[in-house]
Amino acid sequence: AAQRGILIRDGVALEKAGEVTAVLFDKTGTLTMGKPAVAATWPAGRPAEESGNPEQLAAALARHSTHPISQAIARLSPHEVKWSEWTEVRGAGVQGRPHRGDGQSQMARLGSLKWLRESGVDLTPGQQFLDEWSTQGATIVGLATDHRLTALFAVKDLMKPGAVRVLDKLRGQGLKTYLVTGDNPRTAATIAVQAGIDTGNVFAEVRPEQKAELVTRLQRQGERVAFVGDGINDAPALEQADLGIAVSRASDVAREAADIILLNSEIEAVPESLGLARATLRTIKQNLFWAFFYNVVS
Repeated sequence: AAQRGILIRDGVALEKAGEVTAVLFDKTGTLTMGKPAVAATWPAGRPAEESGNPEQLAAALARHSTHPISQAIARLSPHEVKWSEWTEVRGAGVQGRPHRGDGQSQMARLGSLKWLRESGVDLTPGQQFLDEWSTQGATIVGLATDHRLTALFAVKDLMKPGAVRVLDKLRGQGLKTYLVTGDNPRTAATIAVQAGIDTGNVFAEVRPEQKAELVTRLQRQGERVAFVGDGINDAPALEQADLGIAVSRASDVAREAADIILLNSEIEAVPESLGLARATLRTIKQNLFWAFFYNVVS
């Protein structure tokens, strides 16, 4: 396994790998390349005077976040904005107030459509753009000033070349495959179709802290779950899963929580590692059988 870039933490991890019945994949950076880029933008209305155009405001708001999607939007413009408030809402987006001497600046929010909707933002003006790009598998991020939709950004991240083949191999081993993502349901369904995952096995608009809950839900249904992820936000799910698998670019926290680490960052090693574990367990059980048989006979 080590020669093939598969690091198995211990014998217990090997045993757990041989008992897996379902594999749950996090999308970004696991099934996808993890290098998203803005494919299209939709400006709505006139930008607020203090914040410049929507792209500049969104880029400045996203710049201080390390999330891959935020970084993709930050590359739209080098424009800087001084913030009197700036916070990141984990699994939802970022928000802040552009600094003004009179303290009358409006709250700007950049993030998931679900979060914006929950914040009272009407997404209807951009529905046509949302429908068009969701069906292409793009992640749609919205920019709002107070409760007014200012812009939408379609962010696309290419599927890893071997992703479909990996999922086929897993199903060929008799394993169920699932997808978890923060994307809206339509985008998530499109990605699932591209990857060959049953749309009934897709969990959409899931916040990071909810991933571990999904693992628990599947376990309650009798599944032995392997979770494949690469981020700090994946650590609770990796810990909760019967088997945690982290790709090599995973954060240190995720690596510590994982039972198997894929050193080459290639998800092609997922079915290989599970197949190797099953073969090893078969060998161990066969050896034990013949050892007991020999002892009885002798």
